[in-house]
Amino acid sequence: MNAYSKHFIEFISAGILAFEAYEKILEKPVSHSEYSNVTSDIHLWKLKVIPNFLNMKNNMKTSIAEAKQGDYSGISAAAGNFRGLSKDMDGIRESFMDFIDPALKERYFSEWKITSTMSDNLYKTLERLWRSGSILKESITGPIDDMALLKFLQDGETI
Repeated sequence: MNAYSKHFIEFISAGILAFEAYEKILEKPVSHSEYSNVTSDIHLWKLKVIPNFLNMKNNMKTSIAEAKQGDYSGISAAAGNFRGLSKDMDGIRESFMDFIDPALKERYFSEWKITSTMSDNLYKTLERLWRSGSILKESITGPIDDMALLKFLQDGETI
């Protein structure tokens, strides 16, 4: 959950930084005709995405604190909401990111991918939606410590 919250916050932070970087480009006294095709993107990001991202970031900080106290409902809700984020972003594009530092754009989309995968897996775990007998995959769970797993063997089970 700590790793999830870190990636979740990093994704949102990267998105906000990318948007701010693009806004700084528009502040420069040059012809912005090449940027005109992203005007609606900027409006939607200002109106919808940035406020939503800030709210999500604050909720995550509260949820991770609650999870440390044993209340996982906020983390589960955040994971469930993130799973639907791509649907919420329908019609809202990131085309402005073609004009910013490619490393920042890469950071945003990389964190999106990581957080999306973690959201799905964490939500399924917290809501007990995994099928019985699902195979552990390090691409899903992260590194698996075989020695730590041995303590979960039942009487009579071997590896």
